[in-house]
Order: sequence, then C-alpha cells, then structure tokens
Amino acid sequence: MFYYYKSYTSQVDENDCGVAALASIAKYYGSHYSISYFRQLANTTREGTTALGIINAANALGFKTKAIKADISLFDIKNLDFPLIVHVIKNNELAHYYIVYKSYRNHLLIGDPDPSVKIVKMAKDKFAEEWTGVALLFKPSRNYSPTNQNFFSPVSYTKVISKRLTLIFLITIISLIITLISILSSYYLQATIDFYIPNKMFSALEIITFGLISTFILQEILTYFRDYLLILLNQKLSIDIILAYIQHLFKLPLSFFSTRRTGEITSRFNDANSIIDAIASTILTIFLDFLMTICVGMTLFFQNKILFTITLVGIPIYTILILSFYKSFKKMNQELMQANALVSSTIIEDLNGIETIKALSCEEKSFKRINDEFREVLQKSFRLQKLTVLQSALKKGTQQILNVIILWVGAKLVISGKISIGQLITFNALLVYFTTPIENIINLQNKIQSAKEANNRLNEVYYEKSEFENNQNTKLKIDKLRTIDLKNISFKYGIGHDLLKNINLTIREGEKICIIGTSGSGKTTLAKLIVGFQKPTEGKITINNYDMDKINKKTIRYFINYLPQQPYLFTGTIIENLTFGIYKDISQEKIEEACRIAAILGDIEKMPLKFNTKFSDGFGLSGGQKQRIALVRALLSDSPILILDEATSGLDIQTEKLIINNLLKLKNKTIIFIAHRLAIAEKTDRIIVMNRGKISEMGSHKELISRKGAYYQLLNS
Repeated sequence: MFYYYKSYTSQVDENDCGVAALASIAKYYGSHYSISYFRQLANTTREGTTALGIINAANALGFKTKAIKADISLFDIKNLDFPLIVHVIKNNELAHYYIVYKSYRNHLLIGDPDPSVKIVKMAKDKFAEEWTGVALLFKPSRNYSPTNQNFFSPVSYTKVISKRLTLIFLITIISLIITLISILSSYYLQATIDFYIPNKMFSALEIITFGLISTFILQEILTYFRDYLLILLNQKLSIDIILAYIQHLFKLPLSFFSTRRTGEITSRFNDANSIIDAIASTILTIFLDFLMTICVGMTLFFQNKILFTITLVGIPIYTILILSFYKSFKKMNQELMQANALVSSTIIEDLNGIETIKALSCEEKSFKRINDEFREVLQKSFRLQKLTVLQSALKKGTQQILNVIILWVGAKLVISGKISIGQLITFNALLVYFTTPIENIINLQNKIQSAKEANNRLNEVYYEKSEFENNQNTKLKIDKLRTIDLKNISFKYGIGHDLLKNINLTIREGEKICIIGTSGSGKTTLAKLIVGFQKPTEGKITINNYDMDKINKKTIRYFINYLPQQPYLFTGTIIENLTFGIYKDISQEKIEEACRIAAILGDIEKMPLKFNTKFSDGFGLSGGQKQRIALVRALLSDSPILILDEATSGLDIQTEKLIINNLLKLKNKTIIFIAHRLAIAEKTDRIIVMNRGKISEMGSHKELISRKGAYYQLLNS
C-alpha cells in the first residue's frame, strides 16, 4: 500500500476530486503537475469535473484513455490496466471519483481524493453500491513522456525570513535572557535551602531577595518587549504572505473566480495564518529551543547524572505520545478546513442573494442548509478538540508521573546523602526548561506538516497565471481606435456547448452600436470577450490590427470600459465612488458635466453633503442611482470605448431616453449598448441582432426594418 501512497494526490477544494484523481494517475506514471493545471486542462467548474473533461485532460498529457460502462465483474479481468478512475455516488448524495489501484478476491484497493480518507481497502459489495458503472482506463501512448511541471511560487519564504533577521535576532536574545533569569532563580532557591537558611544569613538573604525581585521585574519588562516584537514579527510576516496572496488574486483572470466558490478563495487566509505560525515557531525553535535543550540538559547532567538519565528515559515515551496523534490531527484538521470553507461559501452566497431568499420566503430553507453545514463544522471541531484534550491529559499525566519518579529517586538520594534538598528542588524547577523545548521540537514536525499542507493549498492559487502575462506588450498604448475586429469567434465555458459560434464583427471609431437579442443569446458573453474578461475558444480578436492576446490587459481595460448591469459601489463618499479607478486629477467642472450626461447631478445636489455624502456598499441608493454613478465613473475615464451592458435597465423610460440622447452626442466615444429595449437600438448607427450565439443580422434600423427579418419580428412581437 505504501507504494501507492507515493502517487496519491488529495483534492484541495471540494470540487477537485476528478482532477486530483487524474493527478494521481499522472504521478503513478511519473508526471507531476499542480491541481490548478489539471483544472485548466479538464475545464473544471464550480460543479466539479466531468468524465469527458478528465478524458480530454488525460489525452492532452499523452495518455490513451477509454471510458466504459461495466459492472463489478470488470475487476475480475486479469489483464485490466490499473490504476483506473471510477465514478461513484458517495454517501448516496455526492458525485465523486475514486482511483482503483488493485483488485483482490473480495475487496479493492481504493484511492479516495478526500484527504480525510486517502487509500483504503473497500469490500467489493460496498463498492458496487456506490459505483455508477462508469470507469476510465488509462494507458500511456507512444508519445507519452513523464514530465515535471516547474512549480514556482512567487513567495520565497527564505527571503521572507531573511528580511526579518534583525527582529528574529532580538527576539532570540531577549528570550535567552528571560530563560537565563528563570534558571538563576532556581539556583537562588537551592542556595536559600542549602546555605542561607541553615547558616541564618539574614542580611545576605535580604540583599539577594531584593536583587532577585529586581531581576524578575526586568524579566517581565523583557517579556513585554519580547511579546511586542513577536506581534511585530507576525504582522511583518502577514504583510509578506497574506498581502502577497491578495495582490496575486487581483491579477488573476475572471475565469478563476467564476470556477471557484468564494469561501474556497477566502479560506486560504487561514492557510496563510498556519504558514505564519509555522515560520514563527520554526524560527524560535531553531534559534532558541535547540540551544535551551543543550544548555539546560548539560546543567541537569552536572546537577545529577542519575536523575538526568531518568529524564532521558521519559523523552521517548513523551515523543510517542505526540507523534501517535499526528495522523489523526492531520486528518481532522483537513476535514475541519474543508467544512469551514464550505460553510463560509454558503453564508457569503446567501448574504449576496438575500433579496431573492426573502422574495421566495426561503429564509428557513437557507437557514437549515447553513445550520446543517455549521453543525458539521462544530462536530468536526468538537472531535478535534476532544482529541487535543486527550493528548494534553496524557502528556500532562506522563509529565507528572515523571516528576513523581524523579522526586522519589531524588528523595532516596537526599536520604542517602548523595544530593541536598536544594539540589533536588532545583533539578525539578529546571526540568520544565528542558522538557518544554523538547516538546516544541517534537511538535515542530506537526506544525511544519500543517504549514506544508496549507502552502500546497496556497500554491494552487499561485500556480494560476496572472492575466497580465510577461509576454504581453506593456509598452503598447492605444489612445485612438481605428477598428476592433472579431474574426471567426467561438466561445464556450469548459466542455459545454458553444455560447458563441462563428462571430465576425468589425467595430469602428466613433460608432454607436446596439447589440440586441433574447436572453441567453450571447450578448454579455460577446461583450466580455471584447473587453478581455474571457478568451475565445476559436478565432481571433484584434485591436487596430494588434492581436488582443499580445496586448497587456491593463492597456485593454484602459482602452475599453465595461459597465455591467450590477455596478460595484464601495463604502465611501459619492466623489470617491465617482473617481474610483481614475488616476489623474479631474476638475469639479468635468465631474459635474459627466453627472449631467448621466442625469445624476440633481440627485447628488439634494443629498445632505452633496458629493461628500457617505454611504455603505450602495445602501440607501436606488438601483437606477447606482447605475448612473457607475456611468459617471466610466465617462470620467479616458477610455475611447464604452460597453454598456444593460447599464440603464434600472431607470425609468424618460430618464433612460435623456441619458441615451446625451451619450449619442459624444463624438469622441465609441459606445456599444447591450439592451433589451429596442427604443435604444433605433437611435444607434448599427444594430447587431443575436440569436443562439450567432449574429442573425446586422444593419441600421431602416435597413433591418426593410428586410423584415429577426429585428423586425422582435420589434413587432
């Protein structure tokens, strides 16, 4: 079974089981790729990976892949190629994938991508209850060659640590001084019992006591500064690790966010905290605990060799107690991590959709789902805490038994006159400064392993390429549109059906275009391709004859301003929201002019603090006001092209008509309207009618009316 563990790969997120299973197959044949790479190859979505997606990804890697429908007798075939992937319904509710490594007489060796299960033996009759009968068989083709992906993370922990060496050095020195004071206090106790009390040295005792009190005050002051520096170190590490993660997130393409649940993304912050904790613990253990163990160990050895030997005998028992819980802790931590990510995603999604939930009176149903998921988190947390308490009790019990044995043997040594009472008490006092660092050293393995798991989850995001690629032309600045050409464009999400088919379109400078069509006809998808949010699966888009793939995305977004139906407004003032994304000084006159075009100036003037009125996340504004504020923001940009995707749908007809007339007068802007209201289309230079992902017809209002085609039918329906 150990042999198969070398190729086993666990899933990172809830919907990664299919690609994790494929990663295990690839690793079995000597290829190592990240989960994120497999997600891209298999077109994994929020719903998971289809069998066809796995087949396409495997074929791309050089495997011959065959999908079959079979029954349990499949595993009786002698020459069956293992390992293979099977599709199952786990726990009668979850579509899932297993890797089957080997078949025995009555059971199968199964690899479950769920990290809490891993590789187990499963009875064939139980397997048959879960299996849907779908199996994917893999065999390397002649062209297959084992490949190792170049795993590169932009965060170098060596550099992170080296930047903070001064801080680490100060923490280590202060910690050593604090420990030294504690050790010296133990010797004060020995001297008091063995020397000062028997000799009735009152004056010397008072002087030493006063000195010790002063030393303890110094110790507490140093402890304060040490803890202050530790907080500072954690904050510095947070800046280096967590902010680096956030910065990378903002550079990822929209497709990354559309294929993952929000909770899966935000749960990585907890992973980053695990890494920070591990780095801090590792630093202190390496610089302090190892030194403490050696120094205090030598002190105990010279205090009494017999008692020190007893202490050493207890260490292996203590080590076994810690390491024996390792696998259970790892499994439970992974389960808890996934459960937390799931409930976080559900809460975020339900809060975002609270209006719909209330409109459908689904409060109880939504609460029940969160209640069930949260109770699952509590159950997993309870099991973890129960195990933690058990381990703590066993460790404490072992420590107390060890102390009693040392006291027992030490008492015999005192009675026999081999050591003094003070030496025995000092030995017991110093013992904690020996066992605690050893415990920290042993626990370091667990923390490093947890951090490694967390780092793997974090790196699955880092392995996703930024949409601002190095090979893109960052120097190319487009300040004037000649043409945008879409040539033979087709697009689909994942391995689904085409949402756009064979689109050919040219957009010229200064044109006012309206794209219309029924819901689901591909209007918004087309707009997102033009602005570079998505890449076409077939065909090419050029701007002024430059291939869009070779133009830096920042340049494209500066050149083309996309305005969605649901605009984003953040907590702040009106003026802050109007100028969000504007990186130059804008006069008040220009702002007010843009507000007049968007017919929002009157509304702002009526607000208590006018442009300085503050609101939270758009609360207190109507849908139409939000859309008009977003429109002003677009107008204040220097973008020569505006794409308005139902950007006036929340307005009344009269206000919308006023705004459209104002926009049509802007000679220096190319504007693409995406609209349901045909009244907008009538006023534009050109109308593009879309139907089922295709352009069914194109022309001016008069031309399309005369043809009596799709536009004419929409107008008269």
